[in-house]
Amino acid sequence: MTISNMTLDSYPILTLAERERRWSRTRKLIEESQLDALIVFGLKGRERYEGYLSNESIDGVVVFPASGEPIYLTWTHHRVSRRLTETMRDVTFWIDDVRVGLFGPLLVNVITELKLQESRVGVVGLDSKAPSEMEGLIAYRTWEAVLKGLPSVEFVEMTVPFSMMMLVKSEEELALIRFASLIGEKACQVMLDVTRPGVREADIFAAVMEVIHSHSAVSVAPHLIMSVGADDVGWAPPYWNYAGGRSRLVRPGDLVQAEIFPCYGGVETQMQMSVAVEPVPSILHELNDVARRSYEAGLSMAKPGVRFQALAEAMAEPVRQAGCWTLTPMVHSVTPVCLVGHIGINIDQAPIISGYRGVRTLPPLNDRVLEAGIPIAFEPNACRGLHRVNIGGTVVVQDGAPLELNRIPVHMHVVR
Repeated sequence: MTISNMTLDSYPILTLAERERRWSRTRKLIEESQLDALIVFGLKGRERYEGYLSNESIDGVVVFPASGEPIYLTWTHHRVSRRLTETMRDVTFWIDDVRVGLFGPLLVNVITELKLQESRVGVVGLDSKAPSEMEGLIAYRTWEAVLKGLPSVEFVEMTVPFSMMMLVKSEEELALIRFASLIGEKACQVMLDVTRPGVREADIFAAVMEVIHSHSAVSVAPHLIMSVGADDVGWAPPYWNYAGGRSRLVRPGDLVQAEIFPCYGGVETQMQMSVAVEPVPSILHELNDVARRSYEAGLSMAKPGVRFQALAEAMAEPVRQAGCWTLTPMVHSVTPVCLVGHIGINIDQAPIISGYRGVRTLPPLNDRVLEAGIPIAFEPNACRGLHRVNIGGTVVVQDGAPLELNRIPVHMHVVR
């Protein structure tokens, strides 16, 4: 299967039917987990878990009782003042009860108001293990206030169960996934068109981000990862994003790579784009071939009934057979990132092993049987020495062959 016939003027949105679906699934999770309520932290976390229940992000927290309406908390009235404007009159907000203040005291007040001071309450966000928040996303002072104010509440960590619940997408959510992937496809094409010798890295960055933002999408942190150079295995936002200074220029023989994160309607997709500039070292063609074999191995395994980590192992095998190492995971789920394969296969071969302390292979994160409707980021990468090629796009598990939502970034491109 290839990219759908959805166009970039579609702009799908979620209906109240999707709200009822999500809330019903959440109530079922609460019941099955023998909880009296669920506290879902979004804050400034990468996954914005609160948005799954609210369909908006106000850097907040949703308190979802087993019975009754959810309550939405935010830190400032700025985040909800937009609800008052005339241009938002046709918007139906999912949660009416919104409260403003410090999260710790607010949560104590809400749980007390609901008469749940001696209850069993689930928490999403304490131990998320998502990228950049491996130790959770809740501030110490917030949680300290909650524990002191509610000493008789039994708090239960629920980030993984909640994430697993989010993974299987409805038809409405899949429309958002397709649209975000289509935005990413156009961003990849623009990157391919712009990348040439003498072009500034900053101009490539700007061109990609313009595509994302001009189609009502955003880019989740770290927003856009780029590397420039024949021997650049760095995988982070460009240095000048923070430190300032001039960006790098693309030179003949360089490989320009990007991890692109289009997020539309609260769902994230990912693309791994590689553009090599002639003359291309033979090692890059070799690594592209390895990465492509990994991609194809993943396609053969991405089907209902297969365990995710079996899929991850299948994608890792071509890298191991080729004697390469990897920098980033070969595959992970998206929206949320809760299923992840090994990170840093054969990392003992990497040149970075001698330069930094604590470098090690990170173990797989979580596992489950795949079902139709689960979106996955395929991102096979193969490294040898200081050379690296990373390719891939978003794939959706479905009955039969998986749905490939991207075609441009699934192999390395060559330009002059």
